[in-house]
Amino acid sequence: MSQRAISTSSYGMVKAIEDLETNPYFEKYAGKIAKFQKESPEEFLARFDKGKEVKESQPGGHGFSKVAEKPKDTASQKPACAHTAEKKLTSVLKLELLEGKTNEELTFIWTDHFLHKDAVSGIIPAATYDKMYENAVKYATFLLPLPRDNGYEFIVVQFSGHEIHFTPLINYQAYKEDAPECLTLVHYPDLKEERGIVLMCGEYDKKIINSFEAQCLVNQVQLYYTGVDAGKTALMHTFHSDPESFKHSDLIKQLEHLDLSSLSQDKTKP
Repeated sequence: MSQRAISTSSYGMVKAIEDLETNPYFEKYAGKIAKFQKESPEEFLARFDKGKEVKESQPGGHGFSKVAEKPKDTASQKPACAHTAEKKLTSVLKLELLEGKTNEELTFIWTDHFLHKDAVSGIIPAATYDKMYENAVKYATFLLPLPRDNGYEFIVVQFSGHEIHFTPLINYQAYKEDAPECLTLVHYPDLKEERGIVLMCGEYDKKIINSFEAQCLVNQVQLYYTGVDAGKTALMHTFHSDPESFKHSDLIKQLEHLDLSSLSQDKTKP
């Protein structure tokens, strides 16, 4: 299946903001500028030219990402969407610890295992994951917005088997398949048939995003790929089949009206 090329308009958004910050009157009108950029991103871009390199992201992910330094040896780097052997649950957890445990007890063991790591974890119902996987085959690449102090940064989402790779758009544009990731999710279907659940965990780069932002991305990818919202499914379809009609502002509108109630049974937590 051919994948749609990633749009570069959000890159221009980041550079436009950087240009504005050099203006001596920026601080005075920062509130109005941020509101305009948030409500009408397409018009915002139309009014401002591209400029300097984006500013460095602060620890915790509150600023926009900057272009990552190019690896000296790209052959030794893990690509953002590498084809790797399917990971087994035994590589993370001793299965004997789960013997005689209920699913509720398993959930506690699993989430507690990642509690003090820079990671997210969760338990997903088998039917939910099957639907996610089905849509991942159809829409292997997508974009998700991530709130930043002065607007939104777009994150490229790429599926590869039971893994999901998240990369800041600015780095994806610079390095394509060699772009460094800010979050990698791995799903373990080992217990799907026996217990009706799929275990998930993911490590994030705390220099780019924090735990709350990692969870925001996890929630969004589940809401889009489980097919519970026809509007979100339509956006993914447009992204792949009619890229000229795709608008980044529609992603932002979806995020601003995010409804997590459909995820209440998934028990996904940072």
